[in-house]
Amino acid sequence: MTRAVVLPAMLAAMAALAFSQGQPPAATVPPAVVPAPVASPPPALPTRIATIFAQNAIVSTQEGQKAAAALAAKYDPKRRDFESKQAALQALRDRLKRGAATMSAAAKGELNQTIDARYTELKRLGEDIQSQVDEEQGTLLQTLGEKLVGVIEQFALDNGLAIVLDVSPQQSPVLWAAPGIDITSDIVRLYDKAHPVAAGPAVPLAPARKQ
Repeated sequence: MTRAVVLPAMLAAMAALAFSQGQPPAATVPPAVVPAPVASPPPALPTRIATIFAQNAIVSTQEGQKAAAALAAKYDPKRRDFESKQAALQALRDRLKRGAATMSAAAKGELNQTIDARYTELKRLGEDIQSQVDEEQGTLLQTLGEKLVGVIEQFALDNGLAIVLDVSPQQSPVLWAAPGIDITSDIVRLYDKAHPVAAGPAVPLAPARKQ
């Protein structure tokens, strides 16, 4: 049964093949050529580099100068008290020096003890004041620094910068940079525009210098 079905089919296929080989080839229409879509090139990545003295920028802004003035005014009484006690200690030292040849050993011993006690007190006072100033100044720099970073980021996006390097730290890995890529003054100007402050007296902090 199976062979009766398959064999004629094979013969028919062979006949059709022989017939087609005797016929002239039929004209064929080449398929339409569809151009491959051209991929758009990826956008060019920014390659420009800029540098900034971030600490200088912070203390040069109007907000930074005003905050520095407020901090200095807050600790001015403690500073004057420290200087007064420092002058008193120096007066005791001068007194001991002048009377070294005429003072009794007991008097000199008592004066030396007083000088040592005043010195310990003054040293502790100076450390306390410095610690308080450092803490408040650190908080201030962090607050202003966060605002500064926002200004830097926007400036970088607007000007196609790939990276902005802070060259403020003494251990900065940047050994040299062309002056033309420094954006410190630009950032200060944009910061003052983005964060204006009311007019008033300000005592600018001394800009940090790279050693």
